[in-house]
Amino acid sequence: MTKTNAYILSSTMNEYELLLAELKQASFDFTKEADREDVRAYVPFARKEEFANIIQPHLSAPFNYVDVKHPEENQIYAIFGTKRIIITSKAENDAAKKWAIDLGLPPAQAEWSHWFE
Repeated sequence: MTKTNAYILSSTMNEYELLLAELKQASFDFTKEADREDVRAYVPFARKEEFANIIQPHLSAPFNYVDVKHPEENQIYAIFGTKRIIITSKAENDAAKKWAIDLGLPPAQAEWSHWFE
């Protein structure tokens, strides 16, 4: 795999092995990190909804998330257990982080990277 734009923390997922099997069956390109269970994946822009449909049911809490970065499209697609948010600006990014923190996400975990500043 040469490109990655999504990072899946095993600790935020339910039925993790089933999730990986579903990603493999759907032909998403991913690899486990060395010495860890976490996964780096590549999600083509045109397949972001399909990816979200697989990921979202496995998130173990409403505030857990996987973000898919598409800088070439000026977009971050944040997939939470209860919501999907398309982020295209710093203001939208700030609002998404506030929403997630208000839902229960620890502030330190709401520091996903972005390029809007």
